[in-house]
Amino acid sequence: MLGHGYLNALKKAKSTVYGPSREKVGTLGNIFMDVRTGDADFVSVHLGLFGSEEALVSLNGAVFTDGHLQVRYAKDVIKHAPNIDPAAELGEEAKYMLDEYYAAMDPDIGS
Repeated sequence: MLGHGYLNALKKAKSTVYGPSREKVGTLGNIFMDVRTGDADFVSVHLGLFGSEEALVSLNGAVFTDGHLQVRYAKDVIKHAPNIDPAAELGEEAKYMLDEYYAAMDPDIGS
């Protein structure tokens, strides 16, 4: 998870989101924070032509460098994440579904 220090940079950046091999995934959308810790734990990413699709991705293992966000999941994994409304509040059930999905897709464990 990315802490408070990165939030302003993320909000201002409207940056490109990259996957684990520095391949472009999409453009940063909304930032979702864990209410218990105050840390960002998910972001939405605009995918596809003109950002017509939007999916949520875990910030577990993500890094913010050179004004861009690099996540640990490839575009195909993000694209197939559970369909959660990126404009809505991220409830506990939705967060659980996303956590379970990304844990199963974790590149360090081997999906």
